[in-house]
Formats: sequence, C-alpha cells, structure tokens
Amino acid sequence: MQQGISLEHKMKYILLLPLAVMLLLLITFPTIYSWYLSFHRAVLANYFEMPFAGLENYLRVLTDSDFWHSVWFSIYYATIVSLIELFLGFSIALFFNRKMPGKTLIISLFLLPMMVSPALLGVMFRLLLNDSVGLFTYLLGGVSFLTSEYLIPVLIVIDVLQWTPFAFLILYSGLQTVPVELYEAAAIDGASPSQNLFYITVPAVAPFLVIAALLRWLDSFKVFDMVFVLTGGGPGIMTTSLSIYIYKMAFQTGDFGRATAASILVLLAFSMPLVAFVRRARRGINA
Repeated sequence: MQQGISLEHKMKYILLLPLAVMLLLLITFPTIYSWYLSFHRAVLANYFEMPFAGLENYLRVLTDSDFWHSVWFSIYYATIVSLIELFLGFSIALFFNRKMPGKTLIISLFLLPMMVSPALLGVMFRLLLNDSVGLFTYLLGGVSFLTSEYLIPVLIVIDVLQWTPFAFLILYSGLQTVPVELYEAAAIDGASPSQNLFYITVPAVAPFLVIAALLRWLDSFKVFDMVFVLTGGGPGIMTTSLSIYIYKMAFQTGDFGRATAASILVLLAFSMPLVAFVRRARRGINA
C-alpha cells in the first residue's frame, strides 16, 4: 500500500517535469539573460564581444528624450482609449441588459471586431486611409489621415472599435450578477432610473469595472502591432509607443543592451503598483 502511494506521489513530479523544463527554457532563461544584456554593451554589430557597462544603458535610456516621449504617448493613448471603451462598453451593456428579440445574434456580431488580429486591422485601415487609393480619404475630400494631426485620433478610434466589445463582455457579465430583487425593492421605494444606476448598478459592478479598466489600460499601454503596421511609429516619433521604441532600439538601431534596459525599467515601474494592488485586493477578500 505504502509503495503504491509513493509511486503515485513520484509520478506527479515525473509528469510535471517536462512542463517545468519548458518554463525554465521559455521564461526563466530569457529573463535572466535580459538582465545580463542590460548591464552590457550588447550591440548587434559586435554582439559576441559584450563589455560590462554597469548602469550605462539605464542612464542612456533615462536621458533619452525619445524614451520619455514614448512613455507619455503610451500613457496618454492607454488612458484615453480605456476610458472611452469603459464608457461605451458599460452603456451598451446597460442597453442589452434586458429581454429583447435577437439579442444573442446582435451581441455575437458586436463581438466580431475583437476576433480580428490587430496587425490585420492595421493593414486594413492603412489601405482605407491611404492618401492615393483610400476609400475614407476619397469620401472625406482628400484628408490626409496618416500624415496629419488627425493620426492619433484615428488610432484611438480604431482601438475603440476593436476593444469596446471586450469591455462590454466583462461589464455585461457583471450586470448579470446583480440580483433583480434589489431593483424590485428600489421600485417599491420609488427610486428613479438614475438612482438605480448610481446606487445599485454601479456599486454592484464596481469590481468588474476595475478589472476591465486594468486589463484594457495595461493592454493599450503596450500597444505595438496595430500602431506599428499603420504608422511605423511616425511621422517622426509622433506615435511611437514604448513597445515600438524598444523594438526599434533592438532591431533597427541594434542596441540590445539599451532595449533590454528600457524593458526592465518598464517592468519595475509596473511591478511595484501591481504588487501593492494585489496585496490590497487580497486584504479586502480576507476581510
């Protein structure tokens, strides 16, 4: 009996061993190597001779005006699109939070943009907004969207079109958890629709709002594929996000040391507030 239990106990670890090795190769080693690169002059032209650079890469990144431009662009872009998507997603979720004919079909169609690859969406809008053959450019009287002050609003509109369904999905799920009895009790007390919204609905779905806001902000902050395909980070550095800055530093400039240093700075900047947020959330659950 004891031998059978011991064999079963060992078998668990044997079966987990391939996964542990895969995680070690795909996560642990690249992470450690990234830290190593960030402290060395890892330039593509002389990659196999990497002298120790100490904090030089970090200092060069922190004193680079292009880096700070990409930081502020990413923060601005993520904040604007996440706020708009939350507002629209919540409004549409409220609209569909009732019985209506064809609701399932309409919701299914509404979710379709979320299934499209951001890179493919970037290619599609690059054709639609092309100065010479773009349909939108032709219909709007030859407005040059890709080389003007309209470029950032265009990026925001595209992101909102694609990811509002994601916010809607989370918030609609949250609305389904609100007990109907609360609204019935409020109706007996003579509560108005606005009072129902602000005193019942919003507090009830507040955790879902926080989750949707956090997920959308973080995802928008690291935007790369759609913006890179559509604008390449230009004109100039106008639409260069942090992800595009790091990509260009690594694969166009060939400076892997500075690119990994920038990545680690972003990681550290986000780790501290996220750890504090998770600890606070756990304390709230345990309380």
